[in-house]
Amino acid sequence: MCRMCAFAIGLTLASTLGTRAVAEDKPILERIEWSDVWVVDADRDELPRVLLAGDSIVKGYYDSVSRALEGKASVARYATSKFMGNPDYLAELEILLKGYDFDVIHINNGLHGWGYTEEQYRESFPALLESLKKCAPDAKVIWAMSTPIRKSDDLSQLDEKDVRLVERNRIAGEIMAEHEFPVNDLYTLVVDHPEYFAQDGVHFSEQGRIAQGQQVAAMVEEALGKE
Repeated sequence: MCRMCAFAIGLTLASTLGTRAVAEDKPILERIEWSDVWVVDADRDELPRVLLAGDSIVKGYYDSVSRALEGKASVARYATSKFMGNPDYLAELEILLKGYDFDVIHINNGLHGWGYTEEQYRESFPALLESLKKCAPDAKVIWAMSTPIRKSDDLSQLDEKDVRLVERNRIAGEIMAEHEFPVNDLYTLVVDHPEYFAQDGVHFSEQGRIAQGQQVAAMVEEALGKE
């Protein structure tokens, strides 16, 4: 085979492999992707800083936590639809972690990214933990379990997809135990209370949001007290 032919074949193969790698690494997105960042007292540092990171469930209980910790901590939030295996998730999270010194980070990820398997969910944790260690080495980290999903046409019943949530929570619990991070079990808090849920079976009524907010605030305040 002539040297030029071999070069051409090698170039074509490299191009094909490169394209395949990019395709495999491309994040699996939802129809609508969104992020919500809210930082209070950004211009001052009198109080400890707390970050609540998660999805729309965090947005639901944020106000309750913020009220409970008023005068004790400045509570920020990072809520997003992005799965933590998406590199854009870590990029956005790191912007916050590098911009502010958080004393406590209460974090969850698991209700989105249904295009990913549970094994991919497990595989996404090392990068997240590395980002937390690198960008917020002094912060106390609390992992929050994902909340259940109920059937929208019968809130007394759990949705079929909830089986996957239970498995994701099990995986997260194992990893957090290995790293000795405390776990806030919001799943157990609400699973036997269909009255806590909004009609869509995913989000929560005011009663449910307050119940979660009280438990989150209690764990955050305990972590702050250990500083």
